[in-house]
Amino acid sequence: MAVMGDKSGSGSCVAGVARRKRGRPRSEASRVAVLKAAAELLDVDQISFDALTVERIASRAKVGKQTIYRWWPNKAGVVLDAIIDDHLSLTFPPVPDSGDLAADVRSWMETMLDEAMTEELISMVRHLVAAIAMGSAEVQARLRVSELCENPQLRARFLVEESRGGLRPGVDPMVVTSAIMDPLLLRMLAIGAPEPEWAHDLVDTVLRGALPATSGV
Repeated sequence: MAVMGDKSGSGSCVAGVARRKRGRPRSEASRVAVLKAAAELLDVDQISFDALTVERIASRAKVGKQTIYRWWPNKAGVVLDAIIDDHLSLTFPPVPDSGDLAADVRSWMETMLDEAMTEELISMVRHLVAAIAMGSAEVQARLRVSELCENPQLRARFLVEESRGGLRPGVDPMVVTSAIMDPLLLRMLAIGAPEPEWAHDLVDTVLRGALPATSGV
């Protein structure tokens, strides 16, 4: 399953991942070339994040390795920039819509555990979190309006359920999405792929607060 997608040609935790350094101004053309190169290596060439190197990115972008290190601390900083600038996207399994929200979210969680929670994804997310921690105030501001730490497919399913009147009055679909994704990502960072029992209990606990009492969850 591909976890990255190149969005450079299009019309779900950025410039300036590293704190700005004094010195030569950054060439916008070179910056975009570096971000697109990282996207192509991960998506088109299907190179794993662990196998990705600054040398490979520099070679594909036709810039010097020192150019990358002047503007980013490491490869994770480049990949984080590429995601927030929409050259790359973290993708998750689609959420089914059978008309039964609880069954659909449970099915989605099964797919997440079976297909998405790979060692490669876990490694990449851990590096991205480290890059976020090293980021500037600009990075933090752009992350707040990005979908890096969200799941658009899961949120869309909750929005559909809201439109059908299937959520409790006043329940925010974005908050419900975060209530599932935030603990899931934190658990993944801490111990790797979470235990199925814990993941299913998480879904049931969140849905009990989001669905009407008559739903039987």
